Amino acid sequence: MSNINKHLARTLEQQHKRSVRGLFLKIEDLNNECTQLRKRLESHIDLNVYKKSIDYVNQFVSHTTILNLKFVTNTQNLEVVVLHALLLSYILENTYGHAFEYEDKLLKGYIQEIFTLNDHAERLFMNHREKMLTYVQEQST
Repeated sequence: MSNINKHLARTLEQQHKRSVRGLFLKIEDLNNECTQLRKRLESHIDLNVYKKSIDYVNQFVSHTTILNLKFVTNTQNLEVVVLHALLLSYILENTYGHAFEYEDKLLKGYIQEIFTLNDHAERLFMNHREKMLTYVQEQST
């Protein structure tokens, strides 16, 4: 009987590891998608205009910047992908015209995927949004 329990425990543990690994890989994929989207926008916008919002996001990125994401600790981090999407959202909201409708639609899809990753991802997004807007406003004065 204990052999069955050990086997069951081992099977459940392996299943959990696969599930967690899948979550981290999904986060990494979304970070890569956000990076691709940002690179697509870079040639059409001046990133210096968004320096304060980039600085806010960089506070939460380890050993590098959001513009040059490296290291698994960043690329597979839920908070970093939330902040990456937030930064892109902020840039698109503050870019005038309808030139980026397709990119905005892509980003909204990414944000919805991020919200499904974790129960608190949406709350994390909204909290950081408020804090980033306050930070940008304080740095401007």
